[in-house]
Amino acid sequence: MKAAYSFVRGSRLMVLLFGSVLSLALVFGASSLDAKSKNKKFKQYNSKFGVMAPGPGGKYRVYAETNYIYRNVDKEYVHGFEVARKDLQRFMGHFEIRFPEPITITPELEKAYTVMEGGKFIRSQSEIHWEVYSSPFWFSPDDPLGNYELKIFIDGELYRTVVYEVVPFEGTLTF
Repeated sequence: MKAAYSFVRGSRLMVLLFGSVLSLALVFGASSLDAKSKNKKFKQYNSKFGVMAPGPGGKYRVYAETNYIYRNVDKEYVHGFEVARKDLQRFMGHFEIRFPEPITITPELEKAYTVMEGGKFIRSQSEIHWEVYSSPFWFSPDDPLGNYELKIFIDGELYRTVVYEVVPFEGTLTF
């Protein structure tokens, strides 16, 4: 009798365990389907992050993709991102940057961005873009070293997150 009871108890446990696993699979399956549908929307875009230079029409374009950016205060040294839409249609875009520690808040910074958390986080205004959305960044001498996080939003949805490291510039090379 004892063996039959442990079999029944074991069977109930297996049913409960299977039901729990099935529930989790449905929940995660639904969220991964949701993520896939979002990814389908963004298949019409290409993006790059890294070192930039002026391109045609004066718009900055990424010429060297990298997640290691030198803190070089030379105004010719520019880093940032570009997002290109393949079908040349317009789209709305904005970005957010989280710094490893607060940056200096200037009137120009406050005019151009929404500054939050005492300068540790900034958000750009949402703007309409045609074909290419490009945003170059320059360094100030007191900008922090460390890990930065850039979030790019397309049509109000998170398109891409880039974590990059800002490291000391130890050269005399100018651009």
